[in-house]
Amino acid sequence: MEEYLTELKCSGRIKEHPEDFVVEEEGPLGRARVVELFGGRGEKEPRGGGEYLYVVLEKRDWDLNDVLRRVARELRISRDRISFAGTKDKYAITAQWISLWRLKWDEIKKLKIKDVAFHTPVYGRKKLRRGDLLGNWFRVRVRGCEVEEVPPQFINYFGHQRFGSYRFVSHLVGKYLLVEDYEAAVRVYLTVSSPWEPEETREARRRLAEDFNPTEALSYFPKRLRKERAILSALAAGKDYRRALFTLPKNLIALFIHAYQSYLFNRIASALVREGILEGETIVPGYLTRFSEGRKGEIEREVIQEEGVDLSTFRRWKKFGAQGDRRKIVETAREVTLKNNVISFFLPKGTYATSFLRELLKPSSPVGFVFSARKVRERG
Repeated sequence: MEEYLTELKCSGRIKEHPEDFVVEEEGPLGRARVVELFGGRGEKEPRGGGEYLYVVLEKRDWDLNDVLRRVARELRISRDRISFAGTKDKYAITAQWISLWRLKWDEIKKLKIKDVAFHTPVYGRKKLRRGDLLGNWFRVRVRGCEVEEVPPQFINYFGHQRFGSYRFVSHLVGKYLLVEDYEAAVRVYLTVSSPWEPEETREARRRLAEDFNPTEALSYFPKRLRKERAILSALAAGKDYRRALFTLPKNLIALFIHAYQSYLFNRIASALVREGILEGETIVPGYLTRFSEGRKGEIEREVIQEEGVDLSTFRRWKKFGAQGDRRKIVETAREVTLKNNVISFFLPKGTYATSFLRELLKPSSPVGFVFSARKVRERG
């Protein structure tokens, strides 16, 4: 993400507190409202019929996958029986629809999980799937500057979150997967660190990078790094790099590939904006990609050539959805309002609030975007 559309700069901060970043999903069942975490009471009487139970899940400072695992554990069911339409920010207060297969509302409403609430039960006949949403409503408080103007248009970059929670390596792993260099993919995933990680984690990655001994690394890698430890265990057991990497969930492998596609789009979008090409769409590269016409297509090809990518190699990852797509270069936020430094707006699915806010804040790092600036300070 290299370019901007405006000179406007606020130099403010977001996500000082979870309450500063409120997200409400808009989907086929309507708008999922944050009610109970703000002291209200949501609808509790179920309606409809079918084997799927849809409910609004409210959460505060919870990773979505963590809270769904907790729900499954409390209900003593498989996590696979719970689905959702889209992920939401962790360090925020969010509301979204989830579906539960063959569960009754009486079982859900008894759950007591801190900073989590359920309401508006509806029974239906279809499972919620990724992408089954229209977009999201946001209310974001900006601190540290007086917001006077909010530009509605922004470069439609894939946001920082697409590349990792706070260690932005997913696209690098994806590139090595694309060329089937599994050793490089594993080493990047295990050893590349971030200044926003805890010191214990940074030291573990540094130590492993200097002396790549998976068996020994199991004695000092933090227990909370479950995915890294799974790879290390596989390597210590004698598995090759490919088999060790594929101990990770398939959806994470797909995320690596998609992150690299997103990185390529961001590079192309930056190059197009530099040349003043803002209208229409450009490519999210994949094996079905068709380059644009004219100068736009020339720029797309130039970026792909600079990256040394053969788009046909994406076909090896066909089952992970690597066909490619087209995406707007510039997007427009809707229903934008500003009151007391709180910006309210709606974005269609697939777009990022952080990319919209980036046009106003002009941040020098992802701090305050991907995770709380306050938590960064606490980490030191």
